[in-house]
Amino acid sequence: MSHLANKLKGKIRKYLKRKNRVNTKIKSHKPDYRLIVNKSNLYISAQLVDKNWNVILSTDDKKSTWKTKIDRAFSAGEQLGKEIVSKKLENIAFDRNWYLYHGRVKAFAEWARKAWVKI
Repeated sequence: MSHLANKLKGKIRKYLKRKNRVNTKIKSHKPDYRLIVNKSNLYISAQLVDKNWNVILSTDDKKSTWKTKIDRAFSAGEQLGKEIVSKKLENIAFDRNWYLYHGRVKAFAEWARKAWVKI
């Protein structure tokens, strides 16, 4: 059992290291807004918050008609990107939390950028 506990401690250590690295990079740039991505096994959601942590916009892919999870992340990113452009918001930092930048998180960020949002 101890080898399982050590393995879990290693994963938690890696998680905290990634989380701290992402947060320090974002805080050093002092953005006006943060685009925070949350991911579950089925869905992806995102919130745009300002410096005072007030939620400006939010979106998820629960109502999307696309088949795959990555395609649903594409549509959610595009939808949020269009809303950000319509509100003319600038100086946005992309906060991926502790998730690695690949798969659904990458797809979401790329489609938000394709909607002419500078992240």
